[in-house]
Amino acid sequence: MIDYSDQISATHPDRSMDVTIGDWLLAFGNDRPACPVRLTTGKWEPEQQGAAGSLWRSSSGEGWRGMPLTTVHTPGWSAWLMGELYGASTDAAAVADVVEGHASPATLNGHFLLLAWDSRADEWHVWTNRFGTLHAYLATDGSRVALGSFMPAVAAVAGRNELDWEGLTSFFGFGYFAGDRTHLKGVRILRPATHYRLDGRGRLLGDERYWRWWHAPDQTRSYDETLEEFAGLFGTIMRDLTAAGRVAIPISGGLDSRSTVATLGHRPGQISPSDKNLWAYSYGYGDDSIETRIAGQIAERRGLRFDAFTIRPYLFDRLPHVTAAVEGFQDVTQARQASIGRELRANVDSVIAAHWGDVYLGDMGLATVPPGTLSREAVQAHTRHKMSKPGGWLIDAACRPRLGGADPEELLRSFVAEGMEGLEDIADPDFRVKAFKTEQWSARWTTASLRMYQAAAFPRLPFYDSRLSDFFATVPTEFVAGRRLQIDYLKRFAPDLAAVDWQQTGSSLFKVGRPDPLAVVRRGFNKGRRILAGRRVIESNWEVQFLSESGRRGLEHWLLRPGLRLHEFVAPRMVETLLASFHAAPRVDKRGYTVSMLLTFSAWLESFGRGADAP
Repeated sequence: MIDYSDQISATHPDRSMDVTIGDWLLAFGNDRPACPVRLTTGKWEPEQQGAAGSLWRSSSGEGWRGMPLTTVHTPGWSAWLMGELYGASTDAAAVADVVEGHASPATLNGHFLLLAWDSRADEWHVWTNRFGTLHAYLATDGSRVALGSFMPAVAAVAGRNELDWEGLTSFFGFGYFAGDRTHLKGVRILRPATHYRLDGRGRLLGDERYWRWWHAPDQTRSYDETLEEFAGLFGTIMRDLTAAGRVAIPISGGLDSRSTVATLGHRPGQISPSDKNLWAYSYGYGDDSIETRIAGQIAERRGLRFDAFTIRPYLFDRLPHVTAAVEGFQDVTQARQASIGRELRANVDSVIAAHWGDVYLGDMGLATVPPGTLSREAVQAHTRHKMSKPGGWLIDAACRPRLGGADPEELLRSFVAEGMEGLEDIADPDFRVKAFKTEQWSARWTTASLRMYQAAAFPRLPFYDSRLSDFFATVPTEFVAGRRLQIDYLKRFAPDLAAVDWQQTGSSLFKVGRPDPLAVVRRGFNKGRRILAGRRVIESNWEVQFLSESGRRGLEHWLLRPGLRLHEFVAPRMVETLLASFHAAPRVDKRGYTVSMLLTFSAWLESFGRGADAP
């Protein structure tokens, strides 16, 4: 490690995010880009001017918290770290070591993206983090080039507006855009764990993967030793992520958020001084929500300040805001964080997003399959099945006529096969599927939803910490299959939390795998009470947002009103037939997914796709 203490100048935030930006944009061939900003009240301001390229930034604001910014200057280099590093003693020194070539970018850990300008060579460099959690996009039309964090601005600078129907096929078929595809041809998302180099005119000089997936189970470490190691490591990570600033702890009825709470407080019901900056919350789909009831019990046992929220119809009042946050990369009904954005802004600076714990601490359905017993094609078929969504209506109505005769099913198979390339050295088929899902689904779907948090508070991601992913690469699949390791972790290290019912089973974790007659009786009683009252358990946000008179009006406004861009690609009569079927039987044939994704596409077209080529 090089000592840069006398050479580095840096402006950077502490963990309370005193320095933030809304978005960033690197433009070539355009002195002052005229392009959209995420906030209607925002504007692009110059940050750095090169010979042919200019770096711009927009401010954060009431409806978009943006991201922390650390600026580092060393001899010959200017670097901008967007986001946060985890476990680094000094962010500026860690950044300087990477840009100067004294440390591998794989040593950087956190939710970040690193941009740097080598003034001596007049080259621009971008490093995505290991899992591509902070998104950036690259576009060119041959003469104009743009790179940045807000895809509509990148596309506008480069003059790209033609819809990518192959990419949209994957979006409808998988729920996310496969590989590096976006809505538009010639606009690509930067891939995880990759170093991009551009010359001073914006020409791509190369992109190189700096970290690759691996799996080497430690057969010398016992199950109990593995459990102890996980507990210690996870506790260290959570202490790091909650050490400073006001932090929100979302709690659900599942295991991942419960695991984060297990690291907080010294004894049940007692708060340490540092925990006074913690605020726990949960939301459910009714005032009698099982999820919020369980969450309240978990928070109470650790003495956490807690609020419960009931999700009401909010989507159509905030749809442009939701679309601007997730940029059309995720079903807009999935970003239910939008329902409490005001409360997040009022209470915290950061939020613990416990996404992806269920993947690392679970299995992909191949846990009992020994390495080498399944063919490559069989693993790919299993993976395809895991990824598939009921997108047939959407693909047939919008994509198939514009694919030039290509078979959508074959196209989806090819996306999976391409995504599995580079993972064949992983012998364990279950971990190979897990790596694919993290590289694809997580990077393109899960982390897009983080931007809905980002509208109010910057997310911190314990299960994306590279220390934890390196640990899981040494854990045999049978240790985590069926959530075994996670359940035992809670039973051993947080028995007070393990005693609270798990929403999935209705029983405490001490009864997992054992008969629980009382839980069966409770479920039967509650079901009977709902039937007598004529109530149905609401399990999805689209049910809250769509199945009301205001929801019906909202769908008609965004899917059927005259002049919608959507009608250039899907005939209004087809939409009318779909909505009639949906209103008659909304839970049949996964129509909720179809309507939600069609709404997402229409909202994106109205917000950012008005320049896309019509058929």
